Amino acid sequence: MERCDFCSIMAIIRRYISDDRNMSQTDLLYELFASFFNQKEAQDFYLDNGLVCRWMNGLSRISPRISRFYFQKKHKTMLTRDISDKILPILYDSAMAVEELHTLLMQDATISEKVKTKYSKLYPCQTDGEEAAFLCGVLCFGMEREFVKRDANYKALLAGGSLSPMVRNFVMAADVPNPCRYFCGREQELERLHQMLQEHGKLFLWGIAGIGKSEVAKAYAKQHKKEYTNILYLSYTGDLARDIAEMDFADDLASDQEAERFRKHNRFLRSLKEDTLLVIDQFNTNASQESTLAVVMKYRCRVLFTTRSRFEQYVAMELKEIADQQTLLQFAGCFYADAAKYKPILEQIIQVVHRHTLAVELASRLLQTGILEPDALLNKLKEERAAMDAADKIGITKDGQSRRATYYDHIHTLFSLYQLNPAELDVMRSLIFTPDSGIPVRLLARWMQLADGNTIHDLVENGFVQASERYAVALHPMIREVAITETRPTVTNCRTLLTSLHTICQHYEADVPYFRLMFQTIDNLATYMEIDDTAFYLRFLEDAFSYMEKYGDTVGMERIVFELSSQLQDQSIGTTTDRALLLDCCAACETRTEKAIQLEQEAVAMLGNVTPENARLAANLHANLGGLYQGTGKVELAKQHMETGIHLLEQYGMDTHYDMIPQLTNYAVLLADMGEAQTSLQLLQTVAKAIRKCSNDKSGDYAQVQETMGSICLLLGDGRRAAKHFQKAISIYEVLFAAEPERIVAKKEEIYAMCMQAGTYLTRQTPQK
Repeated sequence: MERCDFCSIMAIIRRYISDDRNMSQTDLLYELFASFFNQKEAQDFYLDNGLVCRWMNGLSRISPRISRFYFQKKHKTMLTRDISDKILPILYDSAMAVEELHTLLMQDATISEKVKTKYSKLYPCQTDGEEAAFLCGVLCFGMEREFVKRDANYKALLAGGSLSPMVRNFVMAADVPNPCRYFCGREQELERLHQMLQEHGKLFLWGIAGIGKSEVAKAYAKQHKKEYTNILYLSYTGDLARDIAEMDFADDLASDQEAERFRKHNRFLRSLKEDTLLVIDQFNTNASQESTLAVVMKYRCRVLFTTRSRFEQYVAMELKEIADQQTLLQFAGCFYADAAKYKPILEQIIQVVHRHTLAVELASRLLQTGILEPDALLNKLKEERAAMDAADKIGITKDGQSRRATYYDHIHTLFSLYQLNPAELDVMRSLIFTPDSGIPVRLLARWMQLADGNTIHDLVENGFVQASERYAVALHPMIREVAITETRPTVTNCRTLLTSLHTICQHYEADVPYFRLMFQTIDNLATYMEIDDTAFYLRFLEDAFSYMEKYGDTVGMERIVFELSSQLQDQSIGTTTDRALLLDCCAACETRTEKAIQLEQEAVAMLGNVTPENARLAANLHANLGGLYQGTGKVELAKQHMETGIHLLEQYGMDTHYDMIPQLTNYAVLLADMGEAQTSLQLLQTVAKAIRKCSNDKSGDYAQVQETMGSICLLLGDGRRAAKHFQKAISIYEVLFAAEPERIVAKKEEIYAMCMQAGTYLTRQTPQK
């Protein structure tokens, strides 16, 4: 019997959406819950693909922020309207979908007859309005009812046999993106690619940038998806081991370090057989630089790489320019309405840009804007071509990667012809730093302090920005390289973006759901940005480090330490405070406690006399030293340094500053360890009140304080009081870590184990709040 819940309801709805619509499950939820996402309160709500996969597969409860919104009658009316306007039109047989949903509802034995009658009043539906109302009612019921996690059959997944196990409910957000809706031609290439993959198992699809390698790989996956048990996808970021470790598996634990995650993921991927295809996109490196390549080449599953590099030692297929002129004219016609009218000139433009796919697209989009007439554009391109050496057309390599200088010159020329306005140039600069996987338009607009997304959408229309999904955008890798040269991103001209990210990092107490995307952007800032304001850049990195430390992003923290060290090697740059703070950051990344203590002591000594300007850092250094000493069992030294840190905050008028909250919390834990549990509990109650006053009682800090109070109550033998504190903490964690259900599971198990050890029972069905 199928349970009537959000997972099964959405499965039926998705079944009646044609594949030709190229709608991802994330896009579908943005359309379905449009009224929720249009609310001001939802401006910071970001749909993570892995989280959406869990909702759709029944492995995680849909966010309470969404379900609570639709509890209200007026909001249910909005949902009905959105279903009528946005969902029913994309269903090829909405009546049959409604019929299946009614059957699902009626056959669910866990639902009372009264409830079934209530939601079946409009069935059978006579109009589109009745269908929308019926769908709304059943959907809201599915979201509101008690969540029961689906069985992902982890053990069955690893079972032997001649075929790979189905991994859809096990590996999250690893589906191959749909190819561009304008994809055409390449029939012979797709057939040859299939034959070579079947024969050799591993294949490198290589060629120059912008020629369409990624689109061919996506089209192949779509064309042959029924021939594979599984098709998995990952976009290469420069470290294959890290990319594999960061794949989202259903049984990942929050406590797993990157090395452990890689070990588990790699072991599972090795178990997959020839009926599974793994696509590794944009593998722009070479064998000597990527040691994990040898590991992947031993997988039994089929692996398709797209790359600019020529891997001589492996089976490879070069993707060249589209040879058929008619296909390219058809492709140009997708972007330029008058393509047929100016066919002779378009044919010449296509030849001038050497049939380069991306250049043809940009030229066609440029003509559509009306900035230049076809003959004028042709003359501009001919002038550019005449200025080049004919040898530039020949393929060259840089770091083993295929590249043709002429093609880059074409893109540079087309970029300059668009005459982008200052706002568009600012957006282009900012997109240089965002991940290849894309960023939601609303989030980018917010970071850029734009009133709407119109500027971003204009760039999509121009072809410079790709819509990776309907609500997310990214730069084509070749466009990124051109944009770096054309826009020259610096600290000064990227100040709007940097200020937005800096503001988030400075509000250490605030939790954001898009922190992973933000950290990837910060990492790219350090890679691509020219530093022309060192003082601001140092402040930015230092605060970004603290925010990354909050989320335990050790890789990002180490990258910032490297960047800070590089900047501060020049003694004319930075201050004593900056160098002391660098030592503090190094200590935070240090795994050896004694070495970390040494670094913190050096930082305190370097800082010297405490002044109003460095008092906050001095307080934090002493607090950190206290925590390290506590870890080594030197409680008296720990107490001394913690009290010094608290005293400094009080002395310099920062007793209401956020830093006081973690310092007092850690001090309270120390007091409990020293046998002063009652004093510790009273102090934590004061801290909890302070958090409610300066922040809110749904923050991670408040949850941490509640959890700490629970553990101290266990020490005092007050199990009932401990349970209340733990349940408050868990209810907050369930909302706070909605995007990372493995962290929720790990936290719950940690609390349950603590209670069992103390002989206290804590119900595992914690009420949702």
